[in-house]
Parts: sequence; C-alpha cells; structure tokens
Amino acid sequence: MKISVIIPVYNCARYIRQTLDLIRLQNFDSREIETIIYLDGCTDTTADEVAIYAKQYPKFNLRAIRADVNMGPSNARNAALAIARGEYIHFMDADDVINTDFYKSLYDAATRTDSDVAVSSFFHERWPNDSVIFDQEIVLGMLQDKMDATHVDTAGYSWRYLIRRAFWERNHFAFPTDMKYCEDLLLMNRVVCYSNRLVLVPGAKYLYKFRPNSLLTTHSTRKLQNVYYNRARADVYVFLAQYDLSRGVVTRGRTYWRLFGFIPVVIARRDKNRTKTWYYLFGIIPFMCVRNKNITRLWKL
Repeated sequence: MKISVIIPVYNCARYIRQTLDLIRLQNFDSREIETIIYLDGCTDTTADEVAIYAKQYPKFNLRAIRADVNMGPSNARNAALAIARGEYIHFMDADDVINTDFYKSLYDAATRTDSDVAVSSFFHERWPNDSVIFDQEIVLGMLQDKMDATHVDTAGYSWRYLIRRAFWERNHFAFPTDMKYCEDLLLMNRVVCYSNRLVLVPGAKYLYKFRPNSLLTTHSTRKLQNVYYNRARADVYVFLAQYDLSRGVVTRGRTYWRLFGFIPVVIARRDKNRTKTWYYLFGIIPFMCVRNKNITRLWKL
C-alpha cells in the first residue's frame, strides 16, 4: 500500500460523496490507495452516505471507523493513523477539493527525491491572497529554507503534506487532543523541521473550500477559535526560537495624515496584499478596521 488517506468527518453528508469521488478518480493505481474515514460522532446521514458509497464501489479501498461521541479532528486522525498501512499518509478534510494528479504528483516526487515530506500548492477560496502556489519542483534540506518556502509557520495546514509514515512513527508525532482548532499548526512545523528533506510539488493542487455553515465559519465558535489560534501561534514562536529560525512577517504599508504638518491625526496601516486596513486616531487609538470583501471564487462547484 502506497498511500493512506485519512479523513475525519463530522456531519458532512452534503460533501462526502464528492470527496470520495475525488480520491477514487485519481490518476493513480486505486489498489495502492486506502481511504480511512473516521465518523466522528456524526448526527446527520454521513454514515449512511459512506455505507452506500462502499456498496456502490466495492473495489474502492474504503474503511470506516465509527465513534458515538464527537471528539474532534485530533482524536479522529490519531485513531485512523493507528490502522494506516500506507507508505505515505495524507490528511484530507471532508469538504475540500484536490486535482486528479494530486497523489500521483506528490508520491512520484517524494519517492524520486527520497523526501520525508512532499508539499502541495493550495488555493484558499475565501482569502485568495493567503494561497501558496509553487511554480517549479524544488527539493529543500536546510531548516530555514524549508520553513520559508512552505510558509508553514503561518499556513501549517496538515492537508498540504504527504508524509512518510515511517518518519511519522519514528518521531512519535501525534495531533494534540486538547485543541479543537489550529491543532495542526505546531505539529506541521515540527514535521517540516525534522524531515530529512522536503519537495515542493507544483503538480499537486489543493483547494481549501469556504463553506458558510462549516465549523470554522460559525460565529458561535469564533471566540474559542481565537483562543486556540493565539495559543498555537505562541507555541510556534517558542518552537522556532529553539532552533533560531526566523518567522514569517506580514509587512504593512503606512499612510499618515497630519494636522498642520505637526500632529499625526490618522495613521492607516495596510497589509501587503491590501486585503485589510487599520485606521488609528492620533496613531494610538484604533477606531476602524476595514477588510476587503471582494473574494475571488477560484473554482465554482
């Protein structure tokens, strides 16, 4: 078995058949891919959809683990990893999209270069300027080069990486079970850092979908998301400091308005992609934050 695809699922009945189709129709020997779905306490018809799909395509290598209580993606991934048999592992979200050469491109590049990790390009549907696109294959082994090229300190999404399972097990990696959001940020920084080398793969493309009703876009969980995000970022900063690695910095332009050429009345700070602008009264008191909401939908589905 060459690749184990691990998908934690919670109430994704609307999307799960499409996700399974994307794996089944890959330009890769279907006998060499296993798909492990962890049904994480689903309360909708996701389990029924998976069962129907398995009967409809009996040659599709699909295994499902069913839990009665929702425990979060970390527990789901860790449990699925325990039964994975693939030479490489990939963590996919249940509502996202990959191109048909995704696994072929990643696996071929990883084995040809003997890399512990292969990294795909990704498109962020909600915030396109946060996407990371590779235009050529590059093999990297130096710590700072790996961190800089992957932007892992700010975009440490686990679904970007195809990871050698022996490397994962040798380092005793595991997703933190005490975090419900941003659980993969610090872990993926460790994966990238500890890898013997990694390869950037332009032929593999992952689309991170924006689903208005998903867990990460629900306003009721926004405060909890921020708590975990701040904790994960702090953990990453400490980790990078241990290895004397620099972290990614978002540069901002500044515009000053001065009263009589002496007192700065308003200072506007913009991020480099001009997606967000902060306005400060007298340069001290923030009184307005404007976000550019003109979102480009890369793929319509």
